[in-house]
Amino acid sequence: MTNRSILALILILVSGFTTISCGAGNHLVSIAVTPNPANLNAPSTLQLQAVGKYSNGTTQVLSFATWTLVSPPPFVTLDKNGLVTCSGSGGPLSGKSMVIASFGGLSGSAMLVCTGPGV
Repeated sequence: MTNRSILALILILVSGFTTISCGAGNHLVSIAVTPNPANLNAPSTLQLQAVGKYSNGTTQVLSFATWTLVSPPPFVTLDKNGLVTCSGSGGPLSGKSMVIASFGGLSGSAMLVCTGPGV
């Protein structure tokens, strides 16, 4: 390799690295879970969304958010895409849980309430 080739390669590499910057440009600043609160009557399902707010004020649905259900009652489930299922039947039931969506080191949450027949 000649000195010019090495210099050209260094310039390409340096310019590639300088475009990656956490402090400049538009970046994710917060996440909201919608709807909040999420109220379901058993049996039913509800698609939750993680909505990211960016530093320039725009919002976008975060399709690849990670979903977590905190202390759910046994008749509530949450899949990896944010689909909540309230499957209670056969009598009065009621349960609350918190749903958390995480993406890019940030998270947002919503209260989930599932009620069944007779409540």
